[in-house]
This record gives sequence, C-alpha cells and structure tokens, in this order.
Amino acid sequence: MGKWLICAAWPYINAVPHLGTLIGSVLSADVIARFLRLKGEDVVFVSGSDEHGTPIEVEAIRQNISPKELTDKYHELVKKLFDLWNISFDNYTRTENPVHIEFVRNFYLNLYERGYIYEKEIEMPYCPRCQIFLPDRFIEGECPYCHYEKARGDQCDKCGRLLEPVKLINPRCNICGERPIIKKTKHWFFDLPKLTDKIRDYIEKNTNLPPNARNMSLSMLKEGLKPRAITRDNKWGIPAPFPGAEGKTIYVWMEAVLGYITATIEYFTRKGEPEKWKKFWFDSNTKSVYFIGKDNIPFHTIIFPALLIASGENYVLPWTVSSTEYLLFKGEKFSKSRRIGIWIDEALKLFPVDYWRF
Repeated sequence: MGKWLICAAWPYINAVPHLGTLIGSVLSADVIARFLRLKGEDVVFVSGSDEHGTPIEVEAIRQNISPKELTDKYHELVKKLFDLWNISFDNYTRTENPVHIEFVRNFYLNLYERGYIYEKEIEMPYCPRCQIFLPDRFIEGECPYCHYEKARGDQCDKCGRLLEPVKLINPRCNICGERPIIKKTKHWFFDLPKLTDKIRDYIEKNTNLPPNARNMSLSMLKEGLKPRAITRDNKWGIPAPFPGAEGKTIYVWMEAVLGYITATIEYFTRKGEPEKWKKFWFDSNTKSVYFIGKDNIPFHTIIFPALLIASGENYVLPWTVSSTEYLLFKGEKFSKSRRIGIWIDEALKLFPVDYWRF
C-alpha cells in the first residue's frame, strides 16, 4: 500500500471561489483521492482557506470590516459549499490556525539560521494619501512584459509572470487610485539563486511533471532565479520571526504553500497520532500530488521545493503537479477580481451537484 499526499491549492477567501478554482484544483484532487482510496492506498487529502495578505485587507476596507471578520465569514461559507459539492477532504483548514502560524514562524527562523534568508533595504511604492506601503494587491499597473493594464504588484494575471511592484508601468494605489511615490523600507529575502542547481536537478529528473509545468519552470530557470522578498509591511498576516523584523509579516504566498504540511500535522494530531505526519512528509516513497491553476505553477515547482530543500529536513518534494489551463467564460479567463465567470454557490442554483461533478 502506497502513501499519497493529495494537495488541492488553497482557495483565497476574499470572496466565494469560482468554477475555475473548483475544477482546476479542488474537484480534480477529490476525484484522484477517491480513486486511490478505492485502490486501497493510504491517502491524506488536504486543503484550506488562504486568508492572509493584501487582497483580504483591500476587500475588508471596501466592506468596512476587519480582515478577521471577513475571513471568518468566508471560511465558514466556503467550507459549507465544499461539503455541498461532496468534496472528501481529510482536512480542510485555514491559515489562521495556530498550528500553521507556529509552524511557519519556526520554519522560516530555521531557514534564517541556515543562511538562506537575508535582510536588505529596498525601495517600495508608497501611497502618500493612504500613508501605507503598496505591496501585492495594494498596487496595480501595467505589466512590463505583456502590458496587461491591471497587473498586480506580485504577479500578472494575464502572462503569469512574477513581478516586483516597482517595475509596474503607470502604477496606482488600489485603494484610492493615487500615484505612489517611492520610499525605502527594510525587508527579508529568500536566497532562491543559491538553490538554482538543486531546483534544476529536481525539475530535469522529475519525469512526472506535465509539459506545461516543466516548460514554464525551465523557462524561469533559464532567465535566472531571483531572490524573493518574504516579508511585507502590511499588518494582516503571520508576524515575521527574524531579529529586527518587528511590524513585518510573512508574504502570503510564502506561508500558504506550507499549509499542505500544517494541514497534515493538524489532521493526524486530531486523530491522536501527532507524529504520523512525518511518515508522509519525510518518506521518499510518498507521492505528493498538487492540483493547481496555471498561475500557481512557479510556487509549486520552484519556490516550494526550494523552501523544502533549504530546510535541510529531507521533506518529500512534489512528485507531480496537475495544472489546468485557464477556464474561459464568454471568451475571457475566469477571474474573481474582475467578476468574470460562474461562482460555486451560483452553479448549485443552476444544476444539481452531480451534474457539475460528472
């Protein structure tokens, strides 16, 4: 009997997920988890609500409530909706879980002590009207690569490139629309280039990766990996554990990918077997499969494996990723931020759940 970690990308809960999220990650993972269980395999199927970072803060400001109130509301709603969709999670949790918060802080402190994280002063966009720095979703502008006009400060939704907010063309504050100024601030960086050879070796030897994931990853390696800022100046998130990092939080993407581990820890702890998670995550025979959208490929084939390698803890690396292309609605990509598509609660009002599932 083989061991399998079935990991569905964590839906970001600033709103109800659309069908693209369901089909691309959650439902696909559910089908495979059910199939493997029928074969008698030892399966742990996990996911959870991704609830930190700037998009939550932006939406909370728009609704005039706190980020915690917003995520409490949507976590419970999304969890109930997945139950209605008959998704057979072993554990659907959330990033505000104390198990996750403690693990993330300890994980990054270990990387810092091992020399993979360093401190650096950088220039960042700053809104003089709102009096805040503008990382990630707090800023929008034109992508310097494909020239999509609504690219975010961390990634372009159209071409999928990872971005730096200072590189956006004609940037604007996503709260008030003001053009930002540039100010200096101190942040902590993950030294991704230090792991280039190990990541290239992992990708080139992993024959299970699908062509789209392999090609995108090799393309990024060819361009050259860059250090990734792992802290932010925003308040809603996990406090950074590094000396001198008071007031900083861990970048949402860099902590959410660790949720696959913490969800497994929580699952076995709840079962009264608090050490059993290690038999999955530290066993080289375990097959871990990640069901994600196209825009999540770099985080699962490059950044997440690099974090695991840097830890020195012999975590099992992704066996494969299952990455779908974008789901289209009237010729346009499904988009939660642009309100394009069909939402998973709306879909159930149109047809019964088994119609959509099968």
